Amino acid sequence: MGRSHYDALEPGTDAPSTAETDELFAVLSNANRRFVLSHLAEREHSPALDPLAAAMAEWSDDLDREDARIALHHVHLPKLEDAGFVEYGDTIELTDHAPDSLDIVERL
Repeated sequence: MGRSHYDALEPGTDAPSTAETDELFAVLSNANRRFVLSHLAEREHSPALDPLAAAMAEWSDDLDREDARIALHHVHLPKLEDAGFVEYGDTIELTDHAPDSLDIVERL
């Protein structure tokens, strides 16, 4: 006999936990963070904070360059780093976990 419709609602054993899924959606719910992931994926070289802030300010209607820099440094890059999507030091680099996440970003 096949699975019932109730069984189909249960996540498989390899599915991420609800907490992991909630964290992923929380990180990707912000357009600025989705921009950062997309911008980094399109670049051959990892940018430093200032060029990334300039790009985000140019993209955004709501941020000037300094506001973008502050938001990146204090909010967006730490959240992306905590999620395992970027490494943030002298430059900002995508991690090995980011490409799978970028597939999700493109679907949102």
